[in-house]
Amino acid sequence: MDGMTNQDPINNSFDNQPVANYTETEYADATSTNNDLAPTTTAREDAKVEKSIAGSTWVALIIGAILLILLLVFIMQNQENVQLQLFAWEMTFPIGAGMLIAAITGALIMALAGGVRIMQLRRQVSRSHR
Repeated sequence: MDGMTNQDPINNSFDNQPVANYTETEYADATSTNNDLAPTTTAREDAKVEKSIAGSTWVALIIGAILLILLLVFIMQNQENVQLQLFAWEMTFPIGAGMLIAAITGALIMALAGGVRIMQLRRQVSRSHR
């Protein structure tokens, strides 16, 4: 074995380094380009994970937390008091808090409209099943 050298199986060239502690079978196995032992599919193809409600909820929570942090930064940076007027009411608020109240009011109106639509759709479904 002392006179043998490593042969590159791709380029059929010798790198003039002696084979160290390999039997011919071990060397042939190590340099083999036989793909019979290779897996037919990748691990990514085998492990198909379906989307779940929990995963979507997790993403929504992360986005909500980021938006909350941005909202808090906005409120903290806008502490100047302004006078807000709505019909006959006059109030003095920090501008950030006033915009927060306006956003919450808009979200509640949107949720109310969405809830009414959901109730309409449920009635239609229940009537069609009768």
